[in-house]
Amino acid sequence: MKKYLLLATTATMLYSREISFSELQTSASENSHRLKLRTIDTSIELARLDSVYSALYPQLLLGYSGEYNKNLDKATSGTLSVGGTTINSGVQNKDSVALSLNYELYHFGTTLKQIEMSQKEIESKKLEVCNEETKLHLELLDHYATAQKAQSEYRYKSQMHTLRQELYRLKQRLYTAGKESRVSVGDEAIRLIDLEREIEHSQMSYDENLIALTKLSHIDLDLKSTQLLPLTTKPEEIHLGSFEENSQARQYKEKIEQKNAEISLNIRTQLPVLSLYSNYYLYGSDMHNAYNAFQDIKPNSWNAGLSLRWNLFEGFKYNSESARLYFERDRLNEEYALAKREFDTQTQTKQQHLERLAMLTKNETEALAETHNKIIMTQRLRAQGEADAVSEVSVKLEGLERELTLESETIQHAYEAEALKLQHRGGNECTPR
Repeated sequence: MKKYLLLATTATMLYSREISFSELQTSASENSHRLKLRTIDTSIELARLDSVYSALYPQLLLGYSGEYNKNLDKATSGTLSVGGTTINSGVQNKDSVALSLNYELYHFGTTLKQIEMSQKEIESKKLEVCNEETKLHLELLDHYATAQKAQSEYRYKSQMHTLRQELYRLKQRLYTAGKESRVSVGDEAIRLIDLEREIEHSQMSYDENLIALTKLSHIDLDLKSTQLLPLTTKPEEIHLGSFEENSQARQYKEKIEQKNAEISLNIRTQLPVLSLYSNYYLYGSDMHNAYNAFQDIKPNSWNAGLSLRWNLFEGFKYNSESARLYFERDRLNEEYALAKREFDTQTQTKQQHLERLAMLTKNETEALAETHNKIIMTQRLRAQGEADAVSEVSVKLEGLERELTLESETIQHAYEAEALKLQHRGGNECTPR
């Protein structure tokens, strides 16, 4: 059995593919559909900004109309005006071309506010891509650390299984010799079954998390040959900045400033609009033939003027719209305060976890060293006939359990450090797009 395990381990090492967390991060950032969708959202806002800029330019319109008019009232002819409608009843075929120019001269900076809002929205979308990338990396990290722990558990518990089998056989022999109780042998059999179940759960957990890593990183990771390299981030390498430096805080600030611009825009829409307009008309008509009317088109008149438009009352629309915008700004301010509080709490919690895990790792290292001394001492006593095989195997099992605990705590410590680093990454650390 030992020879078989050695050969299997050697084969795994020869054909295994080692991969680091940074490789998975890079691939995930380059291929993630979530990030591509957020990037497209930014492109949409950039295109929308171009359409907002169009309001700074005059509008030039060209219109043509061809009309046939049949006078049903023989007693009337010429031109009649009814309300805002002009009726020309004397001519049957009429064609006209109109070239119109409209330009908003002054509206208290409403167009500039619309441009400002669009620019803030673009910055917010860019920061949203950065925040989404951080979430992606944190999700990747969770699966990576869990897979590492499962891989470690599988490796150590497989070794423990071999020792448990040996211990079970020893106790069976002792039971046959009358030196061990049936209950003790039964308990050992139960421990062996429980250990086999734990090994199976470790393998299932490893497979599930490796599949999740494949999905997130877009790298095909083989379930049998992939070896996850240790995380390398050290707590002393982490720059702990304030919440205000974080991309999430910057996105909230952009949204709040955008809402302030929207409030200002809403106020300005209630002020007068001064516009310039000009029209150039070409007109042609004929009593009998539509084609002749079209050929008769010639310059008729032109005009130019200024118009002033002021909405004095819109059914209390401004009041309700204004209240809504102020409430939305209040909500953003509360979301900012909540996010800051959660950020600070998470930072403090992770720092405490790192300190406690460092202490636990130190204590577990010392305990493991004592266990190794205990193993050596037991082997010496066994060689001298002062200790039995059961004691030696039991001490070896204790050593493996402590090694597993130490490795799990080391993985957790590295995970907390990497998570803290990701939490405090700035907007300039995101993948350029």
